[in-house]
Amino acid sequence: MLPLPRFEYSAPNDVRDASRFLAEPGSQLIAGGTDLLVSMKQRLFEPRHLVSIRRLGLRGVTVQGGVVRIGAATTLAQVATNLTVREQFPALSDACLTVATPTIQSMATLGGNLMLDTRCLYYNQPAGWRASLGYCLKREGTVCHVAPKGRGCYATQSADTVPALWLYGAEVEFQSTRGVVLRKVSDMYRDDGMAWHGVGRDEVLVAVRLPLAEARVGHRKLRTRQAIDYAQVLVAVRAPVADGPWAAVISAVASSPLFVEAEDPTALAEAAFRASQPLSTHLPAATWRKRMVRVEVARAAAALGDGR
Repeated sequence: MLPLPRFEYSAPNDVRDASRFLAEPGSQLIAGGTDLLVSMKQRLFEPRHLVSIRRLGLRGVTVQGGVVRIGAATTLAQVATNLTVREQFPALSDACLTVATPTIQSMATLGGNLMLDTRCLYYNQPAGWRASLGYCLKREGTVCHVAPKGRGCYATQSADTVPALWLYGAEVEFQSTRGVVLRKVSDMYRDDGMAWHGVGRDEVLVAVRLPLAEARVGHRKLRTRQAIDYAQVLVAVRAPVADGPWAAVISAVASSPLFVEAEDPTALAEAAFRASQPLSTHLPAATWRKRMVRVEVARAAAALGDGR
């Protein structure tokens, strides 16, 4: 069993105190810890100070003024089984239920999933394994083994809930010592495997806001043998709203989610196929994953019917 590195631990009672801790170099936020602690054992992260959100009162689902507000510390299991979420945002419920195991769903949080680190075959390995290759550009090395002649890191964005939240028009609420900041999920992620989000160092994710609307969204997750694992391809598809187009968000194929639109499901699947350029960040062949983008978008659209 891999040991954790040494660290200090704080569980403040106030978001402003948590923000002040985070502003200090070497500090990192921890929620459920289901991904972070594994990464720490692999020495991908070695924070000197872990700041917990467990005492900040960030759990629960409320509805006010046509907006559903989900606290960042609400577990994926709580999100998935909440009646309002199941009725209004079934694709989000489905996405939560495809994460790992029921045990992990009862610990992992919605906020933690939104802030999930990018992943790669050459990065998410124990330190000894990575050392045998000279490490990688994302951690301790100088070369991206996925694309040695490329210009950056190509680790993929693989957070299960992001595609559905994107298409539901969700906003994310952050709080820091400077006040409250709102960001659309669609604006949070960068095409950079190393700096995959634009969130400030001292910003604490406190809630996700979803507008009650007519959007109909479907979710698909492709995994090897339906195993309990991260996705090979993640897809969410939105049926037309009013006279608008079909839309899809594709993830686990690039460092940021991909958004495409088209007039009908067939054209949408083709647009998603053309936009997706997966690399060898996963064990299965990138060419197979690219072809499966078309298949999964078509399946998600078919499950929504004609969308009218």
